[in-house]
Amino acid sequence: MITMLKEKFLGSDSGISVILAELAVDTKEDLPAADGIDGRILSDASLAWEISTGEFWGLDGEGKWVNQTTAEVYDPAPEEGTTE
Repeated sequence: MITMLKEKFLGSDSGISVILAELAVDTKEDLPAADGIDGRILSDASLAWEISTGEFWGLDGEGKWVNQTTAEVYDPAPEEGTTE
């Protein structure tokens, strides 16, 4: 589950809103790809709170989420050759 806590409009890219977001997710597996929320593109520096652990994640410029305590990197993009 993803809940949008806050969003700030930064501009648009090909008619899609680019936003700086603050999200809440149940687990890190719920963290979206930068283009994973319909009608929006998440800007790097977007933040997410993982409710199950209390950890905070930040979106880097490559579209990967970085745990702000442990520096663990989570890539929400599907692996090459897989479908979701």
